[in-house]
Amino acid sequence: MQSDGNCQFRALADQLYKNSALHKLVRQEIIQQNMSKNSEWGDEVTLKAAADLYVFKIVLITSIKQTPFIEFLPKSQKEPDKVIHLSYLSGIHFNSIHTKKRLSFSSFLIVYKKLQRKNEKEQKKIEEERKKKEEEKEQEEKKIDKEEKKRDKEERKMAKVKKEKKEKKNKNQHFHYSDIMSILEQEDYSFF
Repeated sequence: MQSDGNCQFRALADQLYKNSALHKLVRQEIIQQNMSKNSEWGDEVTLKAAADLYVFKIVLITSIKQTPFIEFLPKSQKEPDKVIHLSYLSGIHFNSIHTKKRLSFSSFLIVYKKLQRKNEKEQKKIEEERKKKEEEKEQEEKKIDKEEKKRDKEERKMAKVKKEKKEKKNKNQHFHYSDIMSILEQEDYSFF
């Protein structure tokens, strides 16, 4: 089904008329006032309206773990003759499911488990990508920290060299106390 905001109606049209291009007709038949705008998403309310209008049961297989499937029954009958099957990727897309025969519960479980595995793989991939980004960020932070420490060390080393040069220069410009005392003793000066 095309992902254009009409996927639920396309899936219903495919089930009803074997032609998803008739989605506008299905939308018009189901909705008379609310959601009459093209590309407005269908939801549980529109599915219930479709079940009532066309007098069939809709089995919706979802990607939601807590609600793997939902049945929409028409008001007029408890167990209608016609059953259609749709899939729903939560918050994203509806699709039409054709079965050669009525979908049994065990068949449904197989489909649901496949959807669940697919969803788990996607979630795992997303988690792996998130972890990879975190590791890359952490490595970048470590690299920056290492560079800052190296810069700090070089700055301290340069400051030390500068200080030693200054002390040496000062030493050359001034006499040290011991030097003065030595000269004075040689000249035979006495101190009180």
